[in-house]
Amino acid sequence: MEYRIPLAVSFCCFTLVISEFDKTAKESEDVNEGSKSAEQLFTRLFKHKRAEQLDAVKRLVALERSDNQHKMVTLIAEKVFSTIQSSRAVLEGSGYIPGSSAFPEEENTRDALAKVLENTALFGDLVLRLPGAAAQVLRSRHEWEVLYHWSLSFSSQTSLLDTATRKLVHLVEQELNITERSPNYINPYRKQQKKQEKLDSSEEKKRKSDKKAKEKKRKRGPRITLGEL
Repeated sequence: MEYRIPLAVSFCCFTLVISEFDKTAKESEDVNEGSKSAEQLFTRLFKHKRAEQLDAVKRLVALERSDNQHKMVTLIAEKVFSTIQSSRAVLEGSGYIPGSSAFPEEENTRDALAKVLENTALFGDLVLRLPGAAAQVLRSRHEWEVLYHWSLSFSSQTSLLDTATRKLVHLVEQELNITERSPNYINPYRKQQKKQEKLDSSEEKKRKSDKKAKEKKRKRGPRITLGEL
């Protein structure tokens, strides 16, 4: 039995993942600890949300039709880049400089910081796991492409990313040719996707062949031989 994930349901999953981080980022303000403790809580919450994001991305990759995947990536991109753009304005207005400034004390600045890092990583998952669709969406809106280059650079300069996310950002920069690719660079998900597409194509050809064989058999039907006349 084939299992399909409705587009609306999938988008709700992503919307939930994006909005939930806003809530958990604000929870850090309720902890009466020093700046270092608040930063540690921030990174723990971020890592937890990354796990939720990855689960949602895997569900998107499981969609069988590539046109559905492209629609979903476009919808997600609209939300992601709108959020990054507004959060960038807040960060730049606060004077926060990644890699130089201390962890922000203001709730609004922390919230904006969380949104930039989270949405940058989320779209990075799509760039690696659905490279064709993600690249096409970026090319369709030049302002998104420019903004994403900024957010990748911003994220890589912070000390707030866990090891896995830092590696993801570096791979995404190479995948999009923002930085020079290392000699041994490979996107393992692109290889897996091509393998799956080849498998799906083979299965589709087999289904069509079986269908034609059945139709041909039905058209023949029983025949009367001369000996039966």
